[in-house]
Amino acid sequence: MSETLTSATATSETPTHAKSQLYRKILAVQKDLQPLEKTGWNDFQKYSYTTAGDVLLPVHKACSEQGLIAIADCIESHIEPGRASVVVRLTIVDTETGESLSVSAPGYAEDYSWKDNRPTGDKAVYKAITGATKYAVRSCFCLPSDDDPERTPQRLNTRQSMNRYVVNPSKVDSVLLEQTTAELKRVGWSSTQGRLYLQDKFGKSSRQQLSQQELQQFLNHLRSLPKQEAQPILQES
Repeated sequence: MSETLTSATATSETPTHAKSQLYRKILAVQKDLQPLEKTGWNDFQKYSYTTAGDVLLPVHKACSEQGLIAIADCIESHIEPGRASVVVRLTIVDTETGESLSVSAPGYAEDYSWKDNRPTGDKAVYKAITGATKYAVRSCFCLPSDDDPERTPQRLNTRQSMNRYVVNPSKVDSVLLEQTTAELKRVGWSSTQGRLYLQDKFGKSSRQQLSQQELQQFLNHLRSLPKQEAQPILQES
């Protein structure tokens, strides 16, 4: 009877020990990781972001030192022309015991064609999977980052870094103008309809008079309209 009880106790303790070891290794990885730097730059919308390499490379190194492997797979997906939503599952496995822990994260992305601003790009699903994978990794390891939305942006430390983020405003404005032109054709607005909307919304009579932010707002409004939209509704003065 004593031997039977001892065997049962050992069997029940083994999973608990393996799980505790996995958690200790994950904790060690969390302690080893440093706040992420955002080395990516979106030239069109002018914001910096953490690339997949910024997130995955330090995590891969820290996990390898602890004998952990990370496996990411897409378990759900909904794909439409130019847009995709996915769910990625990240599984952390202890190579010594086989114990594992899984977390899931959602992802969504759009991919518009630069030629006609229509959602005809073919990279939306890959962007969504990349974003979800980064989010799952950061959630699993409580990975700190310097992109707190409540933090006031700091000045860049070096002239080289500052030059990296210099953007030609005229180039960006010309892109936005081309995009709004394409959208105006798509929704069937005449130049008169567009001018009336701009006067009502922004108090300006042409797109060239708009600021970049206002031009982006106008583009977003046009994208929200169905094809061959009727005369825009104006507020009575």
